[in-house]
Amino acid sequence: MKPSKLQDYLRRCHPDETEKDLKYFQTLKDKFQKRPTRDRMFASMSQRNDDDLRASYNISLLIAKAGIPHTIGEKLILPALEEVSKTVLHKPASDIIKRIPLNKNTVERRIDEMSSDIESFLCNYLQTIHFSIQLDESTLPDNAALLLAYVCFIMNQEIYEELLFARTLITDTKDKLPGRRRFNLRSTLDALYSDFESRFEDILTMVIPPWIINPFGDIEETNVIIQEELTELSTNEELKVQFKNGYQQFWLQKNIPVTYPVLWNIARKF
Repeated sequence: MKPSKLQDYLRRCHPDETEKDLKYFQTLKDKFQKRPTRDRMFASMSQRNDDDLRASYNISLLIAKAGIPHTIGEKLILPALEEVSKTVLHKPASDIIKRIPLNKNTVERRIDEMSSDIESFLCNYLQTIHFSIQLDESTLPDNAALLLAYVCFIMNQEIYEELLFARTLITDTKDKLPGRRRFNLRSTLDALYSDFESRFEDILTMVIPPWIINPFGDIEETNVIIQEELTELSTNEELKVQFKNGYQQFWLQKNIPVTYPVLWNIARKF
């Protein structure tokens, strides 16, 4: 619309605003753009619901880490939050507190969901990398025996050790075996030991190359390719500085597998 027609429209339809300055109309524009709309109202409500749900999960995670009863959410945490809001913030927090679901069943369900998600992620990740596994046994207060499986793996240039699973054994730690069964068990364990010795002979006789512990020392290496990469690595002054953090952190750097692939393929086994 032409300026002349705009001025004519303003005089005919809004005569009380003809003398207003530019800032007045800019303020009207800002108010119009910031006015509450249906989409904004629903978006705001959705954001609040997401925040309440996130708070519920985060508090449930804290309860799980502390190993305390799930009822503490509605019996202690919510009343404590309400008291802090009233006493410190001087604001009624009843509406906010009621929107955070923390009853016993909800907390238990949140913990189960997070546990299942972590287990699924860990199992899927272990299928794509090299890892080591270790078995251990633990005893509960009632003499029940647990079989624990731990995995050790590399992620984001760090070594992690996580519990893979825990299974309750059929017998407890005070179970007794008849004499004949003890003999059979001893024979089975002896056979298993001999079988492991033959199967894992390469591990029992494994020798860690000295250059893995200290790649910057005087090392004699017969393999020409390894010797070339060791020579190139030992002259890298930046890597010498990184080696002060320990040889494990040194070999876990992102650039090592790319720059020295032969050395990395050997070092990662140890």
